[in-house]
Amino acid sequence: MKEHIKPLICGIFIVFACLGLARFAFGMILPNMQIELGMNATQAGIVGSANFFGYFVGLFVVAKFYARFGVATLISRALMTQAISMILMAFTPHYLWASLAFIITGFFGALANIAVMTYIAQVVPKQIKGRATGVVVAGIGLAIIVSGALVPLVELTLPYPWRVSWAIFAIFIVGVSFFTHRTLLAFVPHVSNHHEHDTLSLRTIFANTSFLSTGFLFFMFGMTAIMYMTFFVATAMAKWHVNTEISGTFWAILGMSSLFSGPLFGTLSDRIGRYATLGILFALQALAHGLLACSIPSAWLLLSAGLFGLSTWAVPSIMATLSAELFGPSHTARILGLVTLFFGVGQIIGPLIAGIVTDATGDFGFIFGFSSASLIFASLFSWYHSKKSKQLVA
Repeated sequence: MKEHIKPLICGIFIVFACLGLARFAFGMILPNMQIELGMNATQAGIVGSANFFGYFVGLFVVAKFYARFGVATLISRALMTQAISMILMAFTPHYLWASLAFIITGFFGALANIAVMTYIAQVVPKQIKGRATGVVVAGIGLAIIVSGALVPLVELTLPYPWRVSWAIFAIFIVGVSFFTHRTLLAFVPHVSNHHEHDTLSLRTIFANTSFLSTGFLFFMFGMTAIMYMTFFVATAMAKWHVNTEISGTFWAILGMSSLFSGPLFGTLSDRIGRYATLGILFALQALAHGLLACSIPSAWLLLSAGLFGLSTWAVPSIMATLSAELFGPSHTARILGLVTLFFGVGQIIGPLIAGIVTDATGDFGFIFGFSSASLIFASLFSWYHSKKSKQLVA
């Protein structure tokens, strides 16, 4: 794995930027944003879903863009455009304008993320794909740590804290764009089976049971994980009355534990199988969500955040590995883009439903109880598919 260290470092920073800062750090700045713009939970859910709508649209074009521009040019341009859209969002006077800017952020986030995960799945050997893609998604945890430390500091020292924080994140992303471009050019994936790509029809793909099972599980993950990331800090502040500084501590713990998620469970998936590992991950996530649904002392939020971080960010890396394995490495970008469509639908639905239900009930407990039950079902489904796959191999 030593010879792949530079591409992996690039991958970590790209995911840190395009997903960690441009997307998941939003949960940390949301409470201040809600106060300044006068948003209720439904409107906050609309802003969150706007990003995921943009991400969803980006999935339809990423394979073509990847083939046309190549990984280095596509990712650098996508990151720069993300940064511009985030600057626009930092100056928005209304949640609808914020939503429009966040759609652009999500669209180019999809291009950068799918491109880098495809790239990593293509440049590393098969026996370490799970570990390699798992290492890359540690960038999300790194970004969560940074946002958990930075946002409370900005709130204490500067006016318009959520706007300043968002602008700082945009500047970080510009730096990552310049830093990673040359390394990506130096390590080009050697995949060139265009004829095979042309003959793989959508009918063939969607008739594959493993593809549909993978898509369903990614949908469940997208719906529930985004609920948690969007409303965790807001729930901690509304239900347990903790301040931004303490919420930032919980957020940082989530980020620190997520650093181990991808490498740990990616390696495990190389040994026991992808679907069996997903079964374990969804069970841990169900417990993390369930704790937020209960009336427990605020100290238990530490366990919820830790479990969520530890179990969550291995899922996208395992999905990237599965996409490389379902139909072969030459189809990775296309298959990952298609399977992520299921994830995109879940991302759009999750925050919106959560916001509407919370406004209707006045309590976050119901949505986290629902997401916990959904994750238990996803865990059981993963174990079933794992056993079924082993029987077919035998």
